Amino acid sequence: MAINKILIFILLIPVFLSGQVLIPNVSMDSERIESSYLPEIEELKQQIIQYIQTESFSDETYDFQIPYRISIFIRSIDESGTDRVYTCEAFFTNDYDQRYYDPQWKFEYSSGASLYRSTGIFNPLTGIIDYYGYLIVGTELDAIELLGGNAIFEKANQIIQRSQSGRWSSGWRNRISDFEAITRNYRLRKARFFLSEAFWAIEDQKKELALSKLKESLLLIQEIIRIRNKDKFTNDFIESHYKDVEYFVSALEDTSFMPLYRDINPNEKKYFDSVIEKYY
Repeated sequence: MAINKILIFILLIPVFLSGQVLIPNVSMDSERIESSYLPEIEELKQQIIQYIQTESFSDETYDFQIPYRISIFIRSIDESGTDRVYTCEAFFTNDYDQRYYDPQWKFEYSSGASLYRSTGIFNPLTGIIDYYGYLIVGTELDAIELLGGNAIFEKANQIIQRSQSGRWSSGWRNRISDFEAITRNYRLRKARFFLSEAFWAIEDQKKELALSKLKESLLLIQEIIRIRNKDKFTNDFIESHYKDVEYFVSALEDTSFMPLYRDINPNEKKYFDSVIEKYY
């Protein structure tokens, strides 16, 4: 169940950083590509994995591990001098409540090249890996500390700024739109943190505090829907967390928050009814 994932995550933090933050799981679909390129594609996959394992994506405040799944669909490989230009679609996710789709990812790669993090000129391969990695880590930090992802989101913003000149500037209109939707949606960012506080309060056997924080979280989501309906990232949050209701009903022995769950996700009426039938 989804609830198990969030409980495991929350119980791991906060302590001082001692290990790797992002745990890579990289897949590459190359069905459209000539078989002669397959060894290089496998090499690229391993290079991406090694890069994520080697580079830091945190502010070194907390110790936690986040799955970082990258699913790459290679659409074409074009020769360009000694390098090859890869054109891809890709999905980036934490295997839980964050999902990012990039429809136009282009970068150069040739066999034997090593991946590196660039702090000056934009690197279209590692820059995109870093960009989505920072979005995932920043959002996870929002769940640990109120607006705790700000410093990491600034790292993503720096990548945006470096990307705006040169031959690799395409595709950033959508990426910037997503970035703004994530970082400027303070209601969602706060709701994420208050939900964590509700879980923590239950672990501390503070049921009244847990109920209060849970309602604060749900009311913020309700406000988002009232003001502008559900955006993609709010919807991802709702779809990943609505089944938390069973845990809260069981742990709090209370159903006063159920109307809020029903309001923000009316399509799951049968599920909510089944929870009530199970416990009452």
